Amino acid sequence: MQELSTQKPLPYPVYFISKNIQVWQDVMESPHPPPVEQIIDRFRDGNDSWSVQTYVQLKRRGLNVHLVPRYIPGQICVTSYDHLGLRDYPFHSYVVACQHDRGRPEICEQRIVQNRLNVIDSTDHFIPFWPQVALKPRDRCRGSKVETIVYKGRSIYFAQPFQSPEFLQQLQSLGMTLSLSTDLSQGGHRVWTDYRQADVVLAVRNCTEYDLSIKPASKLINAWFAGCPALLGPEPAFEHLRQSELDYIEVRSPQDAIAALKRLRDEPELYAAMVENGFRRAKDFTPDRIALLWRDLLAGSIAEGYNRWLSQSPIQKLIGRPIKFMGRAIKHKREKQRFWVSIRNS
Repeated sequence: MQELSTQKPLPYPVYFISKNIQVWQDVMESPHPPPVEQIIDRFRDGNDSWSVQTYVQLKRRGLNVHLVPRYIPGQICVTSYDHLGLRDYPFHSYVVACQHDRGRPEICEQRIVQNRLNVIDSTDHFIPFWPQVALKPRDRCRGSKVETIVYKGRSIYFAQPFQSPEFLQQLQSLGMTLSLSTDLSQGGHRVWTDYRQADVVLAVRNCTEYDLSIKPASKLINAWFAGCPALLGPEPAFEHLRQSELDYIEVRSPQDAIAALKRLRDEPELYAAMVENGFRRAKDFTPDRIALLWRDLLAGSIAEGYNRWLSQSPIQKLIGRPIKFMGRAIKHKREKQRFWVSIRNS
């Protein structure tokens, strides 16, 4: 994932918002930001991943983008959900909001979403989330052995049946172990990047239906890059990417997982085929490919919308935009409430 291709110029400058100025001031001020690999340990949440990472990836490919701590009036401003503040009165800028693991942003002109289910109208645009930075793929000298099963993610999301003593005992009887990489305090993001001794990725999440509808397919894409077959729960993001049975094996219960693991152990040709298929599929999700999607969107639908926004009449600019903002603010608050209720109760 080290390729770095120069992109065609953008028709307008684009400003990425990060309000964590105390963390990113050096990156904001540098005309040549460092590679993402050098700053990944500073990332704390989706705000950094969507705003800062995207800025760095595009800037290093020669695009006219900027990282700033506040909205720039009259300009295209891209922000993560959590930095989309009502008190900023962002209607003075042409705002593009990134919907990460949050509700639908409403106080914006256009949205970038990480799950295709969130494409509701022409103002919504799907772009895959960036692949795991500095990922260390599986050691290919391990061949087709199936011994170490890994879950990489936050512990609160890992389905409890797959942590039960019964499931762990079944794995042990097969000569397999479950390795959980969940604690970010022990080495930061590095605990999620190291697949060198992993044989199979297991990811069945304890999430509500609503929560799964907004999550990306990162666990699958990272497994492809890592060279590990994946056993995944039924999630819309995975299903939208699935092209064949070699992409991943869907499991809903520990019994499904045990059956799949036995099959991978007993059919080394299937294991090898899934690994090679994953490497092939991963080529569509390299940083270069995703940077090109960003460039094309910023130069296409977003630039076209920005042109229309700029051509509004003085009355629309002076009166229409504040009135529209007030209506959007009400919808935004309702969506935020719906989000918190839905991820807990649906």
